[in-house]
Amino acid sequence: MSYKLGAKKKLAIAIPIFFILVFLGLLGYSYNQIQVSLNEVNLQSIEWEPLSLSTLLNAGLNVLGGNLLEAAFDLIKGINLNLIFALSNNGFLPVYIPDISYDLFINGVSMGTGISKIDATILPGQTKEIVVLQNFEKISLTPAISSIIRSEGIIDLKVSGTAYFNLLGLDVPIPFESSKQISISDEIENYLGS
Repeated sequence: MSYKLGAKKKLAIAIPIFFILVFLGLLGYSYNQIQVSLNEVNLQSIEWEPLSLSTLLNAGLNVLGGNLLEAAFDLIKGINLNLIFALSNNGFLPVYIPDISYDLFINGVSMGTGISKIDATILPGQTKEIVVLQNFEKISLTPAISSIIRSEGIIDLKVSGTAYFNLLGLDVPIPFESSKQISISDEIENYLGS
């Protein structure tokens, strides 16, 4: 009789341990199946400098010198880009992602860091797109302008950062790195043409 009681106690201890191990295994697997990538970059808008005599004169001199993109950058006050992140959960458990932080590079030139509150729960097998508006003012674009001009208006945007997902009250980091190219030449030419 005491033998049967000992076996029941062992079974009563083994079953919860088994379920805890299975849960931790699923959790670990789900963590490894979370992916963050920069899915797309859209030019949302260009903010233009107010037209003044000196602005037009600088732009005109660059146009006469055959430097159309330089002329355009004389008129640009800032650029607004939509960064569209894809968050995928190919695991078995829902994952809550409170925010992401990232470093931005345009044509290899560091443009600083960004932080965006995501506040999204990604269900198993689900991919969500999160749109983050990123504003680049002319003063912050200045180091990259010459490389944009050399590449004929192509912006090669690289995002390298970390998404955090919440696990039992702890923020667990998921590193990611993505890059996309966009061209601002057409937008600028349309404005200069008008």
